[in-house]
Amino acid sequence: MRAPHVSNKPHSWPAPWAFGILILPVAVYVGFTATPLPFLLSKAGVSVYEIGTIGSLLQLPNILVFLWAPLVDVRLRRRTWLVISAVTTAVLLWIALPLVGSASLHVLTALLLIGGMTISLVLASSGGLMVTTLSPVEQSKAAAWNQAGYLAGGALGGALVLWFVTRLPVFFTGMILALVLCLPGLIALTLPEKVPAASHWFKGRLSAISREIGGVFKVPVRRWSTLLLMAPAGTGAAQLLLPAIASHYGVGASGVIWINGLGGGIALAVGSLIGALVPGDWDRRIVYAAAGLANGIAGIVLMAVSGSTGYLIGTIFYLITQGLCWARFTALIVEIVGPDAQDVSTLYSALSAAGSIPLAYMTWLDGFGYSQFGTSGLLLADAAGNFLVFAVVMAIFIAQGLKFRHAPEAAADK
Repeated sequence: MRAPHVSNKPHSWPAPWAFGILILPVAVYVGFTATPLPFLLSKAGVSVYEIGTIGSLLQLPNILVFLWAPLVDVRLRRRTWLVISAVTTAVLLWIALPLVGSASLHVLTALLLIGGMTISLVLASSGGLMVTTLSPVEQSKAAAWNQAGYLAGGALGGALVLWFVTRLPVFFTGMILALVLCLPGLIALTLPEKVPAASHWFKGRLSAISREIGGVFKVPVRRWSTLLLMAPAGTGAAQLLLPAIASHYGVGASGVIWINGLGGGIALAVGSLIGALVPGDWDRRIVYAAAGLANGIAGIVLMAVSGSTGYLIGTIFYLITQGLCWARFTALIVEIVGPDAQDVSTLYSALSAAGSIPLAYMTWLDGFGYSQFGTSGLLLADAAGNFLVFAVVMAIFIAQGLKFRHAPEAAADK
């Protein structure tokens, strides 16, 4: 086992913005499953409920990533694992794209699940690199860039695939998808990462991981924050189903490309980078809950509007607040991991997995809400979790007399 190298000195490379590029392979995979996949499945006659179920299943790799994330903490450099994972996922998506349709749902879902497993190692690798190669100040900026790349790249990548699939043969669209997915990961090879010390693949790993996770729950503020990651707030789960309900507002393929894709990518980037403006001494738990509140309000706005213009306004508002939620989500994870963790990528992945649990059940709940009450049921179910969590967090802060602003050093002792 090797101790992480954490420096308090500024680094010329990697710069915080580099993590907005390193996360792009994950973004492209998620973008494909969030925009082209539900839209194309809907066009193939697959029901919204089935699309929601598939979307929920595709969250499983994010939840279970802690089972295989320890790979990136042993033997090979994290940057090497990142490239291997990105290339493998690119090949899988190239194979999967021609299978989109009701006749091949099981095979398609299986391929995407395997792709989700491999792409999750990109997340684990980039998260570990963020913690071990950057100072705490740089980490906060990198978290915002990370989410800007993840969310904007996902929306733009999804729009790009949808644009190509309506104009080119599926084979060439799959090839373009594969290239767009794997090429950004190659920047990882430029990172000045040390050669890892010799270690066993599995010997002692379980006990080490148990100690890391146990350490999280021994510190009250880390335990508090981890529980918040698993709450039904700030998930942005409705994004996965917005393309499937676009026709309710009279929006077709071109509208989905421009609104959910290009416009959505800009909105997500803006929301993510707004997260970088939040002062570092604001309590990250209440800021995260407040971002969820804003996302819930956006869902109500989208429920209240009609027509293509209403869809445009409501969706852009929703995606801006979603970008803010996910930027604060990453900042919260980095704060929980802290500079003293040994298996950095494993702990980062475990916390990301914890945060994927509400995304999975909220995606299913949104789909269920649609099956019972239509579009209003979907959006109301999505907003309800945000309102509930914000109310609970505010009640706890008031009851315990916690301060909204604090010094980061003091927070670790709460």
